[in-house]
This record gives sequence, structure tokens and C-alpha cells, in this order.
Amino acid sequence: MNPEHQNGFEISGNGVDKRSIALKRKYIALKKSMSRKIRELEDTRREFFRFLENQRDGAMIVDMMGRIIFCNPAAVEIWEYPKDEVLKRHFRMFLTLDDLANGFKLYYNVLKGEYSTNNLFRIRCKNGSTKVVEINAGPLHEFGKVVGALSIIRDISIRKQVERENLPRVEEFKQLDRDLSNWKKQVENLQGEVDTLLVELGRGKKYGK
Repeated sequence: MNPEHQNGFEISGNGVDKRSIALKRKYIALKKSMSRKIRELEDTRREFFRFLENQRDGAMIVDMMGRIIFCNPAAVEIWEYPKDEVLKRHFRMFLTLDDLANGFKLYYNVLKGEYSTNNLFRIRCKNGSTKVVEINAGPLHEFGKVVGALSIIRDISIRKQVERENLPRVEEFKQLDRDLSNWKKQVENLQGEVDTLLVELGRGKKYGK
């Protein structure tokens, strides 16, 4: 590849604008850095969901509309519903009438950025029976903003058996959520620098999108 042609930029050896060349080189370096950060972000995201999938307790992610957008195998086992009957449904569908008010209160508190532990709820199972579960819930962040809620759900009939081993996992979840948020902020900042450079270079469109 001609060293004077990089990522669509032409760098001429005659009558060059040194400042323009410096900006172009900085742009190329930023794009490479952003690509690396995006790969690292995706690795962290995969680690996050592997962590949730392998939880012995149930794990559920609810979006800003109250819809369940993720549940792990343990959650499916607790509810006794097929996974496709859980996803995209509102969380209220799985609470008993007596617990609806407290369920919404917990949900809205989490969306305000709060963590809440040791909440007892009675849920409705597929066969019509009810079951008492313990729910620990916390916010999920993206670019510094809360975008949903994660709940760890435990059938209290096995609570004593697993409560000791789950304590470090709560801290692990919090750290993974912080890692995801930090990676996203770094990617967003890099994109801002790239956009600023493109404006300075007089190139209207964003490359690589």
C-alpha cells in the first residue's frame, strides 16, 4: 500500500499542509484505538452474559419499559415457563396481585440507580401455583445512564444452601456493570474526537460507519 494513501486520505509530498497531515494521522490512530476499544467492550459484554447464564440463581434483565429481555436457565426453572413465554413480556405478569405494588416500587427505585437486596415476592408459575422468591436487584448502565434493571432471583427453598457462595457474585456483577459502562464511555469519547477531527478536516461524513 502506498504510504501516502491511508484510510482514504491522500498525503502529498509536495506543498503539504503539515497541520492537515498531523490531523489525518491522529484520525487514523484514533480509529484504530476505537476499534480496539470496541473489541474489548464486546469481550466484556460476552463475559457479563456468561456470568449471568452460569448463575445458579435466576437472572433476569428488564428494560426501561418493564419488559423482560433476558433470563437465564435458572430463572426459567424457577418460573416453570418456557423461555419464549417469558421474553418480551412485562414483569408484572409473573407477580401475584398482592405483590404488584411492591414490585413496581422496587423496579422504579432501581431505575433511579439504587441497589436493593433481600426482597421477598410471591411469583406465579406456569402450572398456576405460586412460589416465594428472594430478589436482589440493581441498575444496568450504558454511557453513564441507567438503561434497565438486573434481578437475581432465588427460590428461598434452597436459599440457605447457596447464600454463602452468591455473595461474591453480587460484587462481581457490580464490577462487570462498571466495566461495561467505562468501556462504553471510552468508545463514546473516542468517537467524539474522531468527529471533531473530521470537522477540522472539512470532511462531512463519518468514516467507518
